Amino acid sequence: METKFDYIDDVILKVDEGKVEKKKKSPVKPLGLLIVGAAILWVGANHINTAQSDTLSSIIIMLGLAVVGWGIMAFIIKKEKYVYKPTGKAMKKHKVYVAANQSSQLYDIIEQNKFDNLQSLSRSDQSNLSLEVFCSEDEQYALLQVMEFVPYNDVPRTEVKVYEGTPAKQIAYFLK
Repeated sequence: METKFDYIDDVILKVDEGKVEKKKKSPVKPLGLLIVGAAILWVGANHINTAQSDTLSSIIIMLGLAVVGWGIMAFIIKKEKYVYKPTGKAMKKHKVYVAANQSSQLYDIIEQNKFDNLQSLSRSDQSNLSLEVFCSEDEQYALLQVMEFVPYNDVPRTEVKVYEGTPAKQIAYFLK
């Protein structure tokens, strides 16, 4: 019988108790975009009103609407992020496809913690074998899981592994 593993997204807060937390993103950027967009709209509507500049006015108003729309979308999308608590750095999710014929090599690298050998793996644009990694911006902390595509979705093939220090830096180097 095949072992069932939890998905990395489901256990990120529990796998290394207390090291990762979910934080709300600051509303400063979306608010700034809304203010800049409103200012552009105001300039386009009020300060450019000669007959020759109707086209310029329309372009400025469209630009203002685009910036306002961007600000609204920034409010709606991505309101939370994962943070590595000891350093306070945000964590970014990566997905790397590995050539399917290298699955045994990938599993060996992970089992033996020889992450300097990750560079020898061939990447692929699409494959049924992939690595899902959450890595901190400072490359001091990484969570890793091997996934395999079984018709209709990815299935975890390893438990979520936690790495700090040099192994995390090696994994981050592979992701670049």
